[in-house]
Amino acid sequence: MKKYKFLLVFGLLAALLLSACGKDDEKATTENEKKEILVWSGTTGPDGDLIQKNIDQYNATEPEYKVKIVAMAGDVLGNKLATVTRSGKGVPDIAMIASESVSTYDSQGMLESWDKYIEGTEVKGENYLEEAWNVGTVDGKQLGLPATMGSWVMYYNKDLVDKYAPGAADDNIITYEEIEKAGAAAKADGILAYGFSWPMQNFNNLYLQMGGKFSEDGKPSIDNETAVATAEEFKKLYELGYMNKKGEDTAKLFNNGKVIFLPEGTWMLSTMEKITDFEWAETFTPQWDATNVIQGSGADQFAMFKSKERSEEKVKGTVEFIEWLQGNTLEWIKSGANPTALGMLENEEYINMPQSFLLKTKEARNAVTIITDPGSSYIFSEVDAAAWDMISGKVDIKEQLKKMQQTVNDKMNQ
Repeated sequence: MKKYKFLLVFGLLAALLLSACGKDDEKATTENEKKEILVWSGTTGPDGDLIQKNIDQYNATEPEYKVKIVAMAGDVLGNKLATVTRSGKGVPDIAMIASESVSTYDSQGMLESWDKYIEGTEVKGENYLEEAWNVGTVDGKQLGLPATMGSWVMYYNKDLVDKYAPGAADDNIITYEEIEKAGAAAKADGILAYGFSWPMQNFNNLYLQMGGKFSEDGKPSIDNETAVATAEEFKKLYELGYMNKKGEDTAKLFNNGKVIFLPEGTWMLSTMEKITDFEWAETFTPQWDATNVIQGSGADQFAMFKSKERSEEKVKGTVEFIEWLQGNTLEWIKSGANPTALGMLENEEYINMPQSFLLKTKEARNAVTIITDPGSSYIFSEVDAAAWDMISGKVDIKEQLKKMQQTVNDKMNQ
């Protein structure tokens, strides 16, 4: 009995000592850590400069934890995140990752949940575009918090629409049927109706509009009748002479008044703003069915990768920064991106930006669609590589789609 009491007392003392040491270690970590939130981003160039301006504004508010952003190429970002997370050291406090990457990083056990840190704060689903918020939700855990959103929209030449497709843009929705009619009317004048640039983006939007899905029974899907119909529509525009040829600079053609409708990214805004020879406008990407508008987009996410060095106090400081961003991304979105936080709808300068149409109405917000299906990135890569061969008739569409499906399956099984 004496021996038992001794062991019990010894055990309690040991537990107390370990607890005290743990608290001391945590206190030391908090006291010794740098009062800085390190953000890794794959956004470089002019867009990265705009993000920096917003961060400078935040730091000017004298927060306890100032923010430092380090930009690098996307592939470098992915490799570095994998390396530092394995060791748990040198991990950034947050990283900006693509919407389709959240579930992938989670499956590899690399992400921390935001849930306990955002509870009771303004960082909550109701304050964001629903589709962008849901991207970060995996198995009921919030693993990503929305940053900004890039979308594949459409720019059009107002003068050419008035001449070759009068009334088509009155409802802000341009259908493929209207594009074909405009192409028939403009062809004799050497004017193209449709500028086809990034294959994956064009294919993705039309495929979704036709009812296509990138995943069936949990497996990637591209070898199907909807994909055939999607490719055939672009092939039709190409064969009719309503669309540009491979390798032609569609932005240049549009700027020179040779293209009526140009599907492109919101990130092309700065290029469009240089146009002085005609009036242009921005609207939804071309639609297959005007009564069921679907607008493909992507919403970068703030993710917290697992670290052995990050204190809870720093995470709280990070959440404060993300709260501040909800109403303060004006510089950031001057590149053409849209905010994901609905608080920016109170900013008059944003409301007057051409891309703001995607957040202004409930109908537009509901149209936003973000793809996160497993294997979708592999499908997009295959579409980019093979689309022009299918469109130009170099390969049989059905046979090519079968090959693409097999390649995607092989990559998924690696």
